[in-house]
Amino acid sequence: MPSSFKPILAVFRKEWLTESRTLSGITTTGLICFVSVVILNAITFTTKLNPLVAAGMYWMVLTFSAAISLPRTFLQEEEQGTADFWRLFATPEAVFWGKALFNITQMLIATILMSVMFLIMLPVKLQNPGAFAINGLAGAVAIASTSTLAGAISAPASNRAALSTAISVPLLIFLVNLGITGTATALGEGLKNGENGVIGMIAYAIATTSLGPVVYSKIWKS
Repeated sequence: MPSSFKPILAVFRKEWLTESRTLSGITTTGLICFVSVVILNAITFTTKLNPLVAAGMYWMVLTFSAAISLPRTFLQEEEQGTADFWRLFATPEAVFWGKALFNITQMLIATILMSVMFLIMLPVKLQNPGAFAINGLAGAVAIASTSTLAGAISAPASNRAALSTAISVPLLIFLVNLGITGTATALGEGLKNGENGVIGMIAYAIATTSLGPVVYSKIWKS
């Protein structure tokens, strides 16, 4: 294993062990997704659901659950006084990547479970499974890296929880628009150039995962 990967895996392992003891992040995300889909099922039980509306519901639930749970990976470090430990023993890039990989793992699990429940419980027909899967998985990566960066930027502030939300919302709004376009197209909505939503989501995921460590390293040194 390259030595540069070891600090990243150390951060990831620490986050995984912490989560395995508390299950706070996975439980919160899972409950929000489950309860939201059950409520949407009750609302739309006798209604023919428009693909665009269904896509909006899908991304609303995913984004809301992520905004609540994912930034905590950085916020908890400041609250527990352990942030200085990483400054002594790891680089900012390793810390960001370790926490981002953990959040991406959480978000991928949540997205897969959410997608299965969504397709089973809501009156929608999947027309393009490939586009639906790619759009959802790329969106999970983009949401996780964006939320991680928002948590990293806001962690040193005294009002860190509110600030992380304020930072993440504008970034996630554009992402949600891409996600809705791609998912609606996969569900059969005849949007003009709808496939561009999937391509845009992939590009957004690449951009956020690439720029996140760079931005955080500047904050780390300031």
